[in-house]
Amino acid sequence: MAQQSYAFDRPRWRSPQQLNLSVGGLLLASLLWIGSYLWLGWRLWRDGAALGDPLNILLVVLSIGLGVGVILGWMRLWAGLRARWSGRQTASGWSALSLEAMQALTPSEFEAYVAERIFARQGYAVINTPDVKDGGIDILVRDHWGRLAVVQCKRYSSTVGVSTVRDLFGTMIDAGATRAYLVASGRISDAAHKWAADKPIELLDGQQLVQLAKAEPVPRIYTPEEAP
Repeated sequence: MAQQSYAFDRPRWRSPQQLNLSVGGLLLASLLWIGSYLWLGWRLWRDGAALGDPLNILLVVLSIGLGVGVILGWMRLWAGLRARWSGRQTASGWSALSLEAMQALTPSEFEAYVAERIFARQGYAVINTPDVKDGGIDILVRDHWGRLAVVQCKRYSSTVGVSTVRDLFGTMIDAGATRAYLVASGRISDAAHKWAADKPIELLDGQQLVQLAKAEPVPRIYTPEEAP
């Protein structure tokens, strides 16, 4: 298998300190939410429905704002923990993820997952570009003959449109690559598939990505006649 090189830290579990800080912040926000809700209830019970009181208005706004933030925070924390548990690295790297688990990854984690689980397992030499402005290139891959391809990763729940594919085609040409891959965790529009049909661009949506991640890599035997 081709040698891999990565320009990023390998994905890993959040440290216990980071996790404790997240949980601690959510617990504090939860206590403040409950406290403001109870204080508002006590004031309304004591004074009647005096919602015009400035302090009561402030408590209503605080209760609603904190409530939304707390609920979303716990949901995000739970989704992240599930994703990291499902995608925890084994001795051979990332395990296959469900579509739901992929959606819960950060964009950087999704790029790392695609780089290792999809391309490196198939024998490509893989370089993940740093998390900086990279002109639309998330991953660079080289095949057995050294031919370069660019990969763009979209960790979206929405549909990727044709404009993204057009931009990727231009990026491929600017990079001097012979092929491009668009890998999305969501859907890719029919217009995008139609536009890319006669071009050296492969489009992989979330459902295809799930199947590829589960499949066992098939070793490829190259012959001299296949040399570019």
